[in-house]
Amino acid sequence: MNRNFYLLLIVLTLSGCVGLNSVSMTQIPKDKGQLVEANAHDWVFMNFTTQNDFADSAVTKLKQQCVGGKISGVYTKHQTTSYVLVFKREVIVSGYCDLPKA
Repeated sequence: MNRNFYLLLIVLTLSGCVGLNSVSMTQIPKDKGQLVEANAHDWVFMNFTTQNDFADSAVTKLKQQCVGGKISGVYTKHQTTSYVLVFKREVIVSGYCDLPKA
C-alpha cells in the first residue's frame, strides 16, 4: 500500500501540464532571410510573481542573432508548464533575419 502511494506521489510530482497562453504572428515576408530563434523562461512558486521582464531576454537574444539586419515574420508563443506547486513560464520567439545586401 505504501509503495503504491509513493509511486503515485512521484508520478504526480514529475508530471506536468502545458497551457498555451498566447500566440502572435506578423506577416511572413516573401523573400525570407535566415530563421533565427530564441527563448526565455522563469520559474514561479504557486504562480505568484512580481516580474515579467524575463521575456525581454528572449527579444535581446533574437536581436543578437541578426546584428545589422531587420527581423520580420516574427512568431511569438507564451506558454506555461504547470507542475504540482511550481510553474515554468516560457516565451519562444522566432523570425527571419534580412541582412542588407552588399
